[in-house]
Amino acid sequence: MRFLLALILLVSAPLPALAAQAARLKVTVLSTMMADQGVGEWGYAALVEVDGRKILYDTGARPETVLANARELKIDLSDVEDVVLSHHHGDHTGGFLVLRKALAARNPKALTRVHVAEGFFLAGGQGYRPAIPRFRADLEAAGATFIVHKDPVEIAPGVWLTGPVPRETGEKNYPQGWRLAGGGEDDVPEDMAMVFDTADGVVALSGCGHAGVVNIVRRARSIAGGKPLLALIGGLHTFALNDERLDWTGAELRAAGVRYMLLGHCTGIEATLRLRQATGLTRRTAAYGATGATYELGKGIDARPIAG
Repeated sequence: MRFLLALILLVSAPLPALAAQAARLKVTVLSTMMADQGVGEWGYAALVEVDGRKILYDTGARPETVLANARELKIDLSDVEDVVLSHHHGDHTGGFLVLRKALAARNPKALTRVHVAEGFFLAGGQGYRPAIPRFRADLEAAGATFIVHKDPVEIAPGVWLTGPVPRETGEKNYPQGWRLAGGGEDDVPEDMAMVFDTADGVVALSGCGHAGVVNIVRRARSIAGGKPLLALIGGLHTFALNDERLDWTGAELRAAGVRYMLLGHCTGIEATLRLRQATGLTRRTAAYGATGATYELGKGIDARPIAG
C-alpha cells in the first residue's frame, strides 16, 4: 500500500516547467555614430523584434533622429508599446518625447510602457541627472507609465531585463568625475541590458555598458542558466580603454563563447577592432555597425556596407 501511494504521488507530481526561449529574434540599429543610410549621432537606439513582439531599446540623442531613421528604413514604430531605457543619459533618452507624440496619433498606446532599472530616477548629482524630474514629468504628461525593475525580470518568453547589473569586476566604463548627489563615483547605478535566451545561446543588448561589458555578460549568462554568449550587441563604452584592458575584455568575451558582435555608439571603432582580434572573430561576425545594421538569430550580423 505504501509503495502504491508513493507511486501515485510520483506519477501525479507536476513536471518542472521548461525555461522559455526566444525562437525568432531580430535587432535593428536606429541610432549610432555611423550611417550610410539615415542620420548618425552620438546616441543609441535599437528596435527589437522577438517572436512577433516589438520593443524599442533606448531612443537616441537628438529629438528627430530615431523617428527620421525609422522612416528612411521603412520601419513602422507605431505598434511598439514597450520601451526599455538602458540608463538615464540624454544620448539614450533624447528622442523619446518626440517619438511618443508623433506615434500617439496612430496608436494611443505607442511607447507607453517604459521599463527602467532601480536608480534611474535618482535626482541631483552631475551630468544629466538634474534634468531627470522634467524628463519624467513630460513623458507622464504625454501618457507614458514607468515600470521600475530592481531585479532580473522576464517581460516576454525568453526576453529578460537584467535590472541593475552587479559590479563584480574592476570595470569602470562610466563617465569619470560625474557623481551622485549622495556621493559615490558611479552616476549610472541603473545601467540595464536586455537578454535573450535562445536555443543557440544567450544574446545581450547593451546601451552604453556603463556597468562593464564583462559584468553584463556574466549577468546575462546567469539569467540563461550559464549558456554561452551567442551574440553581443550595442554600446560598450570602451572607446577610451587602453590595449591591455581591451585585451582582457576580449579574452573574457572569448571565454564566454561569443560568436557574433554588432557593436556601435560608444564602443569605439579602434576598440571594436581590438575586441574582434582578441575574440578570434572575423569582419563577417564582428563589426562596428551603422544605422540600419541588424543581428538576426540564425543569420548573424549585417553591419551595412560602410561597416562591413
